[in-house]
Amino acid sequence: MENQIISPHESDKGLKIKNRKPKKSKKFKMFSAFTILLIIIAVLALLSWILNWAGVTTEVSNQLAMDQWMFNSDYTWGKPFFDAVSGIDPNYPIGSAEYIAEVNRIVKDLLPAGATFDYNTWTISLKETADIGAAGIVDVLYSPIKGFMGKADVIIFIAVLGAFIQIMISSKALEGFSQGIIGKLKGKEIWSIIPLMIFFSICGTAEGMAEESLGFYMICIPLMMAAGFDKFTGLLIVMIGAGSGVIASTVNPFVISIAIDGLNSANANEAISAGDGLVWRFVIWAVITSISIGYVMWYANRVKKNPSKSVTFATLEGDKKFFLSESAEKIQMTWRRKTSLVVFGVTFLIMIVYLVGWDSVFGTTIMADHGEWINQNIPWLTSMIPGWGNGGLDVVAAIFLIAAIILGLVLNLGEDGFLKEFMSGVNDIFGVCLVIATAAGVGVILQQTHMQELFVKGLGDSVGGIQNEVGKILVLFLIFLPLSFLIPSSSGFAAAVFPLLAATVTTTNPDGTIVFQEAAASGSVTAFSLASGLINLITPTSGVVMGAVAISKMEYGKYIKSMMPIVGILAAASFVMLAIGGAIGGQIA
Repeated sequence: MENQIISPHESDKGLKIKNRKPKKSKKFKMFSAFTILLIIIAVLALLSWILNWAGVTTEVSNQLAMDQWMFNSDYTWGKPFFDAVSGIDPNYPIGSAEYIAEVNRIVKDLLPAGATFDYNTWTISLKETADIGAAGIVDVLYSPIKGFMGKADVIIFIAVLGAFIQIMISSKALEGFSQGIIGKLKGKEIWSIIPLMIFFSICGTAEGMAEESLGFYMICIPLMMAAGFDKFTGLLIVMIGAGSGVIASTVNPFVISIAIDGLNSANANEAISAGDGLVWRFVIWAVITSISIGYVMWYANRVKKNPSKSVTFATLEGDKKFFLSESAEKIQMTWRRKTSLVVFGVTFLIMIVYLVGWDSVFGTTIMADHGEWINQNIPWLTSMIPGWGNGGLDVVAAIFLIAAIILGLVLNLGEDGFLKEFMSGVNDIFGVCLVIATAAGVGVILQQTHMQELFVKGLGDSVGGIQNEVGKILVLFLIFLPLSFLIPSSSGFAAAVFPLLAATVTTTNPDGTIVFQEAAASGSVTAFSLASGLINLITPTSGVVMGAVAISKMEYGKYIKSMMPIVGILAAASFVMLAIGGAIGGQIA
């Protein structure tokens, strides 16, 4: 056989193939969160050039401070408008119904069409035409830096939160607490999912829990893994728990209040309130939360019975080593550990209560006034921090910093020990901070090029011809879904969309007055809440999603694939509830 000549036909039969090494199939590896986000930014930059070359224009809102419009010769209406507003009957208190009615009349008579006036800041918003700008190559990498600056409060909060969590983990108090919970719920651990998810859902529907939820993943994931579930169960409890609340927002000021304010700002004849449609929003919240809890319990039970059914089964052993202590020692709950748990729980409770917009919910200024009173009368405590519900994540970061110092004292870490754990926590979480900054870069590109206004204008035009209110609500829901991907900031989206949307959810009475349609106005707000909340469970442009994926050490591709069943179920439920609510109409929906 050594000198035998082998014909091509014989080689095809396998004589030569036997000596060939089998080719190794290359397994596709999902891009990192940074790469995905940079690709999105690059695609948007390319799109901006195409739209710019095509000469596309859009309507933009130009904010003018009083000194800009009053003394500018280009605005001939400036001085007359100032005189007219200044001459309103002094018997009408600023902010009263009579005062607002007079302001609206003057705006309609003297300002250009589409202009709005903020009587608190004396700022005028004018509608002007602008070209779609083109973003450059350098802008692709510069936008995440601008995103970092814009999200500075969120990033500082997460960095301090990471340090706080690390100090807590170093005490082993959470581990000991988990051992106690698992011991008491032996065989019934699955029932702990219900109160946990209800808690997160309430936070979501009341105050729009988002970035602040990131601290809970390192609590729920180890707890669920110790109970015999997987890390995805822990992730679902927080993500779907808080997410179901945000989807079915009832009084969430970052969604409901801003959307309603946007509608009211564009209609001087009538105003709707957060109470319109509130009953049905509560019904939707109960339905969406119940479905979410049922799904997570089903998945957890499935994994408990057969670990190979876990979506993260391939990394199960590595997950146990990372999220659980390799030691099987029984943690003794000393007074230091018990005190640490109290500090831990109280700190998160303060965070949640502080972030609820109480004044917005109840229509008062009590909390803002209380904060101002403290600033003026107890300045040694604080002269800068606003009242409950009036501050942001920068204030919450200060609360966690104080709590971290208290933990250091309770645990007797000393200066060196405290700084070691603090910096270790910041180092571990900083990758999440950079992902959030890069995600914010998407919004920077959209805003700077005016593509955001273009997309929003297209939304308003697309539903203007639909007369049926139920149909209008459902179409808005479907349109809000892709737009929420492009504009992941719920509050930013609401502020941009709803002033333009007002014309599509109003009707003209025989006497010529323009009023909101009975179901479409509040229904559009609910549709936006549902669509935005659903997309923010999966979009890579959300810092919360990418942060949670990074913390749980999952690939984004695996996360998306695993989330699609529940997202699909919730989307179908949302569509049905919108249809039923639109059909009911009236004061309920």
